[in-house]
Amino acid sequence: MTVSNEAIAQAISARFNIEESRILPEASLEDLGFDSLSQVDLAQLLRKKLGVQISDAQLSDVATVGDVLALVNGKA
Repeated sequence: MTVSNEAIAQAISARFNIEESRILPEASLEDLGFDSLSQVDLAQLLRKKLGVQISDAQLSDVATVGDVLALVNGKA
């Protein structure tokens, strides 16, 4: 199963109330307002919504939405 950027964007938009059009692969998580706590929340969201086992530590090492997508697809 390959997860699309659209699926990631929809999940992030719905959970974190960020306009979906801002959630592009090159967008940094920091620019989208993510801090360490919201990254933990994002890891939990991806586990529940997409069924991908990503640890909080793995997600803390990513910088952009594209990095999240790569991590998710590497684990899917």
